[in-house]
Amino acid sequence: MEPKSYSSGERVFGPPNGTFDADWAATALRSNRPELDHPTSVRLVEQAWELLRSQDLRGERLTAALDLEPGLAAAVSAVATETAELYLDPR
Repeated sequence: MEPKSYSSGERVFGPPNGTFDADWAATALRSNRPELDHPTSVRLVEQAWELLRSQDLRGERLTAALDLEPGLAAAVSAVATETAELYLDPR
């Protein structure tokens, strides 16, 4: 059986707390930016996640740091920021 990406098929739950799943985040990005293909979405959310983790950037600061068209940068930043809030930040 050929392996499938984590985001393929039906999935009810997100990744475990404390983790980052680029497939999951890319799928969230594509729900707002359907013109993006999956590999591009993965690359963009990985880039944003690296900035978020290495430079502690979120929200508007992360949007400004991404070298992308402003609307796309805002969408990518929103997904990365929300992922951090849901899966990294203490509750």
